[in-house]
Amino acid sequence: MTSKSKRLLPLAGLFFACFAWTGVASADDYLSEEELYGEDLNGSSSIYDPLEPVNRVLFKVNDFLYIQVLDPVANTYQAITPDPVERSASNFFENLRYPIRLSGNLLQARWKGAWIETGRFAINSTVGIAGLFTPADKVEGFGRIPPEGIAQALGAWGVPEGPYLVIPLIGPSNLRDATGLVGAMCVHPTREPFSLISDWDWEWKTAWGTSEILVDTPSLMDRYNQMKGSAIDPYGSLKNGYTQFMRAAIAE
Repeated sequence: MTSKSKRLLPLAGLFFACFAWTGVASADDYLSEEELYGEDLNGSSSIYDPLEPVNRVLFKVNDFLYIQVLDPVANTYQAITPDPVERSASNFFENLRYPIRLSGNLLQARWKGAWIETGRFAINSTVGIAGLFTPADKVEGFGRIPPEGIAQALGAWGVPEGPYLVIPLIGPSNLRDATGLVGAMCVHPTREPFSLISDWDWEWKTAWGTSEILVDTPSLMDRYNQMKGSAIDPYGSLKNGYTQFMRAAIAE
């Protein structure tokens, strides 16, 4: 490996880590097409966005990175990876996010949800071979449930949203949910500061982060591209879709 490549690899690792560290749920657990792409101007007007000029700039930067970097990556990954391998990889990383979902349930005193998530994790981690498969889907009482996260718990406690934010690489959020993301980092098994892979060499950490983002990128980019192609104002549409979804998830 050349010295130039060695200098670039940490930057690539940082990019992938920043995009992938949220890890609250799989892409299919986020917004439905109706929630994400519907443009509700009245709903948008109720979203506190004092940083809109800065947010719009960051939105454009993110958009460039998504289209120029992530979209080609997603297309290549889907082209060369068999569907069963894609599904197993997605299942594996979703299984690893169990501590985040468990924390979200416990913080809201959702004991049944915590029990189901724990049972699913146990079944999928053993019978499902480290989460590559999801046999818990077929076990009565342990079917999939809406994922809970720390940001949702904060909302359930009455913590206000605060200003809307566009986070570089990560995308739409707000002050409360960004705090929840930090909390998610603390309980995620492969994220700092309590990472189980902290002793790994940076090359292995980079490979791990790259693998996770490769797995999540195709479905995320599919929705993002659809939103851009149909929305009059993609920034406003994404802001409204994200905020309405989070409000509905908290009110559930």
